[in-house]
Amino acid sequence: MTLSNTTSDQQHSAPAAKRQRLSERLTDWLTGGPRPQPAPIVRKLVLQSQTKLRTLVIAMVGTILTVAVTAYLSGAVWAYAWLGTEIALSVARFAAVVALQRATASGRKGNATATMILDLTRSTTYSIGCVLCVLSGDPTLTLLAGMVIAGLTGGISSRSAGTPHFGITQIGILVLPFSLATIGSAIPHINVMTFLFPIYGIGVVVVLLENYQILLELVLSESQNLRLATYDSLTGLPNRVMKRARLAQLLSSNVAESRTDRQPFTVFGLDLDGFKTINDRLGHSAGDAALVAVADRLRDAVGGEEVIFRVGGDEFVMLIPTITPAEADEIASRIITSVSEPYDIGLGTPLDIGISIGSASFPQDGDTADDLLSAADIAMYAAKRRGKGIHVAYGTRSVETVDLVPEPDADARMARRAERMPAPGDHI
Repeated sequence: MTLSNTTSDQQHSAPAAKRQRLSERLTDWLTGGPRPQPAPIVRKLVLQSQTKLRTLVIAMVGTILTVAVTAYLSGAVWAYAWLGTEIALSVARFAAVVALQRATASGRKGNATATMILDLTRSTTYSIGCVLCVLSGDPTLTLLAGMVIAGLTGGISSRSAGTPHFGITQIGILVLPFSLATIGSAIPHINVMTFLFPIYGIGVVVVLLENYQILLELVLSESQNLRLATYDSLTGLPNRVMKRARLAQLLSSNVAESRTDRQPFTVFGLDLDGFKTINDRLGHSAGDAALVAVADRLRDAVGGEEVIFRVGGDEFVMLIPTITPAEADEIASRIITSVSEPYDIGLGTPLDIGISIGSASFPQDGDTADDLLSAADIAMYAAKRRGKGIHVAYGTRSVETVDLVPEPDADARMARRAERMPAPGDHI
């Protein structure tokens, strides 16, 4: 590619990137609320607003009937065009919400943006139709338009409670043009709506914001309770409940696949070496600080916490998708090296903690959660018996005679190091 072509591409891509950033900012604002919230909370609020199928169906039936009556009474081309547009948008919105519900139920992200765009489009076309009702000078059509706008905005205060900016935008699109259209209407006294409808709109917005606050508190409380149930409060890592759920997800994704198409993954069973000695010698506060430090190193070793689970006092499990035995051994070696580095937790003397790892791979070492976890556990105890600080893969000769109880002197090396550490209350 020549320099001129490169420059031209950059000139064309700059406006596109600017438009994308503008679109992202607009989407963020529409899905946001008075105060910024974490992305998972925003996602839950958006889904709560955009997956109310029953409310949507009731609203669609009501508006289609209203527009059909408008077309019948007026006989105008614009009214029949409005009816056709309303039916088409209703079908599209229904399909989009159903698709979003199904995606959410199956654990996929889904396209909430599509439902929001359709909602805004529908609000805009309905607002235009209502303005045309006012401009027609027919009191009956104007009354119908005003009634339905009042009903729709009331429904928006509930349906869009999770996305207040989006709801306020819809209310503005519906209320303001109708109010302005009444200014020059020939219908006697109809211009009183010029002042009353905006006041009504403000009242609906207040109700919307109150609904948002109630819904936000419920979602935050639910999220907090879920985190308490599925995450370890000390290290912040997912716990055994999440481990089971993630294992089930990995296994279920392979159930429908043929044996040749299955995606392998490896289960690591990890147990700290010398941790009991730290607890006994230095106390549980030091032990807790050490566990937090170990958890941080495990995160760094695998690039996140999504695959690491704390399942017991000093026991962890890792689920590593799609790796070969050689790659598993390389990851285990990296973890052992990282964890075995001395820890400075403010005691004046570095702590030595080791880690033993056993691994089992799907599908050759088991095709159920219990089989894989048991195999990884057996391999981990084999690592303990062989001297600790090593990785043993299930199925190798080293696990053939493994007893699930480690040797009595297995922690001797760590105990000797711990004896050199100051006990709680000693002068450092």
